[in-house]
Amino acid sequence: PEIPTDAGSVDLQLRLCWPSRMRSPHLLVFLAPILTVHGYLRAPSFLPGANKLALRLPANAVGHRCASRLAQKCRPGLSGTSLSPSRQRVFMSASTPGEAHPQDLLSMQDDEDREVQKYNGEIFCNRALNMKNIQFVGFDMDYTLAQYIPETFEILAHRGAMAKLVESMNYPAEILELADYDPTYFQRGLIIDKMRGNIIKMDRHSYVKLAFHGNKMIDRDERIKIYGNVFQKSFTSNEYANIDTLFSLPDAFMYAQLVDFKDANEDNYPMLKDKSYEQMYKDVRRSVDLCHRDGVIKDRVSEDPGKYIQAEPGIVDMLKRLKLSGRKVFLLTNSLWDYTNVVMNHICGNSEADTRNLEWLDLFDLVIVGACKPGFLDDPQLSLFRVHPESDKLSNMDNALFDPPEVSLAKGKVFQGGNYNHLHHLLGTFIAGPQIMYVGDHMFSDVIRGKRSLGWRTMLVVPELEHEVNVWLEQSVRHRRIEELGELRHELDEWVDRLSLLIVSCDNKEECAVFDRIDEIEAELAKAREELKAVKLMYSSELREFHQAFHPVWGQVFKVGYQNSRFAQQVENYACLYTSKVSNFGQVSPEMIFRTQQDVMPHDQLEDTPIRRMLKSRGDSFVRSLTEMPQRTPSPLRSNSPSRISSLSSDKE
Repeated sequence: PEIPTDAGSVDLQLRLCWPSRMRSPHLLVFLAPILTVHGYLRAPSFLPGANKLALRLPANAVGHRCASRLAQKCRPGLSGTSLSPSRQRVFMSASTPGEAHPQDLLSMQDDEDREVQKYNGEIFCNRALNMKNIQFVGFDMDYTLAQYIPETFEILAHRGAMAKLVESMNYPAEILELADYDPTYFQRGLIIDKMRGNIIKMDRHSYVKLAFHGNKMIDRDERIKIYGNVFQKSFTSNEYANIDTLFSLPDAFMYAQLVDFKDANEDNYPMLKDKSYEQMYKDVRRSVDLCHRDGVIKDRVSEDPGKYIQAEPGIVDMLKRLKLSGRKVFLLTNSLWDYTNVVMNHICGNSEADTRNLEWLDLFDLVIVGACKPGFLDDPQLSLFRVHPESDKLSNMDNALFDPPEVSLAKGKVFQGGNYNHLHHLLGTFIAGPQIMYVGDHMFSDVIRGKRSLGWRTMLVVPELEHEVNVWLEQSVRHRRIEELGELRHELDEWVDRLSLLIVSCDNKEECAVFDRIDEIEAELAKAREELKAVKLMYSSELREFHQAFHPVWGQVFKVGYQNSRFAQQVENYACLYTSKVSNFGQVSPEMIFRTQQDVMPHDQLEDTPIRRMLKSRGDSFVRSLTEMPQRTPSPLRSNSPSRISSLSSDKE
């Protein structure tokens, strides 16, 4: 029916279609977050028996920036917008004339809102860091100062390594016909099980939540059978390899391909029968290393750096600003001198071979190439050599730790190899790490080892972070819906537990106050369990779709289900700071104080914990709950009556 329109409001009539057996409180779980996000002061507590619902959108609703614009754009007869991929659809119409589009309610934002609702290069802080205490700032080069283009650089590594497997390791030539590398298929934070040919993803408790054998998903029962009893420390053994750098993604892709090829063709190729999954992984690593050493990869990059390295303005200015602040800046990379010179010239704008020079060295006080990290950070026996940039030759540094640093640096500031003692000596400090901040992309070689062994302050470069944050913001409505489903699940958990407690407390004794109602309580318990099962299925379905928005196979990099992933836990434990690219550091001054947010444990959010809500809902008298038939505590999304979902559509959506 038409409702009189007050000034500053828009009346909407929604025609909702849902399975006949689905009760209104259940549907409201989906509808409420959509209505709330788009300006309704509160969601309705019930739906009428018919399939029509009239709602009012207040133009001046608190926090709603789009209502007034929406009021000018609505028109009669607007229909056809679907809020879910199933048969449940919501059609909208309005009584205010104007122009509109079907998705206005779901996607319309002010231009200024769009600018805010995305990642803007923020640097996130896990451990408070006052830059005034940092005297030395170091940088890795590959995937830190130089971000490679996956579609060209990683494909180059994949093709070159596959050719090496055939030419140098006698693999069948048919593997060259396998699918070309897909840079989006795998992600950082995964682990390769070398003994079984599996690739797995774990949460922060080292519980395996997702596993593939090659490219074939392992079902839940088989996954638990394999990994359910694996002690978490064993995941650090030599049987497992971490994908903790973007360099490792082609390795994982090749390994999965070879596992599938072996499983399907080992009867046709006797050499594959003799190859264990572990040996195949070693062959993959060896083939990739050969490509890096013999120039298959780096020679191509040197010919045309712009084809393989992303442009990232701001790096040079950021390095200059750090030096002007009085800090010493150093470059510590595993790449050798000739390749380092090419990449750093490209970063400074000298991509062509005839324009390359050594002026980029002025950005640093010290340059160490061929560092062989992580050995550089924990092996004090590694030797240091001097690099002569003009001739690309090396010379011994027998007295590297005995000559004063100013004497050593007077002859040149480019070195190869060595260890952390050489670095500290040449920087002029033997003080432990808190004065040094190192910026890198490799979780183990750059961050964990530098933090754990030397106490350095660390910044991790996570290029995936921009995508993670932006998708999360885009999926905020779905995330709200997941939270509402979680609330409903907690409510049903409480109801099931209360009914179970009544039955257990009665223990079939005739003197029990509710003995004559046991059958009724048991029937109610059976219904509640069915409802809980259905809500869990929907919760899992929504959560799965939420994760698939980030990555169709592996989901969020930083999450597994609703738990932090193992990768996220490592970032939190070992990276003082983390951001998407190194040039973000140029958005703040060298004197910035980075402050962390307050750590929160479950007991710090007492009122939000499920057990707190469960106990509060029962009141202060357990005796009364034994003598009176319990009534389910109404949820904000439910009717004030204890109505329940009797059954749900078999359609998972």
